Amino acid sequence: MLINNTNNFLYQYKILIIIGLLLFVGFFTTSFFSYKIATDLAKNELKYKSLPLSSDNVYSEIQRDILKPNLVSSLMAQDTFMINWMLNGEQNINEITTYLSTIKNKYNTSSSFLVSDKTRKYYYPKGILKEISPNEKRDIWFYRVKSIVDEYESNIDIDLAQNDSITIFTNYKVKDFNGNFLGATGVGLKTSHVSDLLKTYKKKYNHEIYLINKDNKILISSKDTQEVQTKKGFINQAINTFNKKDLKTQEYYKNDEKYVLNIRFIDELNLYLFVEAKEGYFIKELEETFYINILIFSIIILIITIFIILYIKYQQELLRDIAKTDKLTSLDNRHSFDLIFEELFNSQREDEKDLVILIFDVDNFKKINDKFGHIIGDKVLIEIAYIFKKTFRNSDTLVRWGGDEFVALLPNIKKEKAYNLTKELCKNISNNKTLFNLLNQTITISVGLHSKKDEVSKEELFDKADKNLYKAKQKGKNIIVW
Repeated sequence: MLINNTNNFLYQYKILIIIGLLLFVGFFTTSFFSYKIATDLAKNELKYKSLPLSSDNVYSEIQRDILKPNLVSSLMAQDTFMINWMLNGEQNINEITTYLSTIKNKYNTSSSFLVSDKTRKYYYPKGILKEISPNEKRDIWFYRVKSIVDEYESNIDIDLAQNDSITIFTNYKVKDFNGNFLGATGVGLKTSHVSDLLKTYKKKYNHEIYLINKDNKILISSKDTQEVQTKKGFINQAINTFNKKDLKTQEYYKNDEKYVLNIRFIDELNLYLFVEAKEGYFIKELEETFYINILIFSIIILIITIFIILYIKYQQELLRDIAKTDKLTSLDNRHSFDLIFEELFNSQREDEKDLVILIFDVDNFKKINDKFGHIIGDKVLIEIAYIFKKTFRNSDTLVRWGGDEFVALLPNIKKEKAYNLTKELCKNISNNKTLFNLLNQTITISVGLHSKKDEVSKEELFDKADKNLYKAKQKGKNIIVW
C-alpha cells in the first residue's frame, strides 16, 4: 500500500511538472510571437515614421538655431544705417564697430563683420581686422560672394578674428539703393557651438546627427571626431544612393548591429543632414520587457507549483490519516493496526522484543444502544477512546477494532506493567463522571491480555488475547484475563 501511495505521489508530480512545462512553453511561445510582432512594428515605426519625423524636427531646429544667422545677415545687409555709413565714406569707425558688436551680442553669434568693396577694409567688433586682396587665398570668399548670382552664401571657413576657429559663415551682399554692390556683411557661428546644438538634439531625439559637405566629409557631429571617421566609407555610398535614387531612408550593418539612416540636403548650408538611429536601441525596451515577463511568469509558475505540491502533500497526508484513523473515535483503525502489528511482531530490536496485546469491549453495550440509542452509544465510545488515550503511553498503538471493541499494542513493556495500565484503564472508565452522566449508571469493560512468548505468528498472538477476552466475558465481565 505504501509503494502504491508513493507511486501515485510520483505520478501526480510528473503530471504537475508536465502541466507546468506546457504552461511555460505556451506562455513563452505566445510572448515570443507577441515580442516579434511588437519589434517588427517598432522597426517599421522607426524606419517610416519616427526617424523621418525626427529628421524633420532636427531640420526645423537647425533652421531655427543654425540658419538664424541667415536672417540676421539679411537684416544687416538691408540696414540703412550700414548702407548710408558706407556711402558716406566710412568715416567714423566707432559707429560700425559698435553696430557689429551690438549684432554679435544681441544674436549670440561668434563673429560679425563688414567688408567694403571700395576700401577693401574688413571691419569687425574691435575695429579693422585687415585689408583684403584678390591675391590672398583667405580672401577668395569675398570675390566669390561678389560674383555669385544669389544674394548670399553659407560656407564653413576659418575665422581670423577668432584665432582661426572653424566657423559657419553667412555672407550677404550689401547694395546701395540703386542695387550696386557695396560689400559683404554677415555673422558666423563656431562649429563647436553647432556641435553642442547637435548633441542637444541627440539627447532630445535619441538619434546621432551629422552635417556632411559635398566632399563627403563630416564637418559637425553629435559624436566625437575619432568615432565619426570610421563611417567614411559608408557615407560615400549613402550619399551616392541618395543622389541617384532619392532614397532618403537607408539601412546598414556595423559590428552586427543594424542602423537606420535618414538623409536630406540643406540648401541653405550646402550640407547633407544625416540622422541615424541604432535599431537595437529602440527595441531594447521591448526585449527587456520580454525577458522580464518570462522571468516573472517562471517565478509565478514555480511558486504555484510549490504551493500545489505542498497542497497535494497535505491532502495525501490527510488522506493517509483518514485511511488509518477511525472516524468516530480518532483512534487508529484495523488497516493501520495490521501494518504496525506486522512490524512490531517481526522486529529484531531489543526495545521491541517485549510486546503485549490487549483487547477489550464495553460490557452490555448492545443494551446501552437499545435503551439509549446509537447517538448516546457513540458518545460513550468517544469518551472511552479519550480515556483510553489518556491512560496509555504515546508509544502504544490504540485501535478501535469495530463496534465497542478496542485493541492496544504495547511495545517494550513487561506483562505486569501492562496489567497495571489495564487495571488503571478499567478504573478510569468505571469512575468517569461523563460516562455516568450519559447513562446514569457505571460502565465497565472486559479485557483479554497476552504477552508475546513463543508465538510463531501475529495471528496466533492476537488469537490468544482474544480468547482471554472471551474468558473474561464468561467469568461475568468487568474482569481482566491475562
